[in-house]
Amino acid sequence: MDDETLGDALDVLRDVVLWELTPQRWDQVGRLIGQISAAYAGSDPDGVREAIADLELNGPVRALRIGTTTVTGVPEPVLDRCNELVHTLVAERAGQATGKGVDGAREDG
Repeated sequence: MDDETLGDALDVLRDVVLWELTPQRWDQVGRLIGQISAAYAGSDPDGVREAIADLELNGPVRALRIGTTTVTGVPEPVLDRCNELVHTLVAERAGQATGKGVDGAREDG
């Protein structure tokens, strides 16, 4: 995965913990975090970038629709998935910086 994509993913995932959304929007955010994780696991950088863009679009907005429920902070299951993915991506980035993969094996042979 290229460094720019990893950086973009980490930026938005680190922002998620600050968001306040309706429960329905949190469900969508949880699904999108799952999509990022699946695309990353499948070595699909285009899928990661697409899911990142969708996640950014599902972030907080200034106005709520009339009749919407109260906004809340990040639910525990979404927070856990987000934190796990952040740790995985940070390890990937660190591995790239040292020339090793996530599993610690050297990538150049």
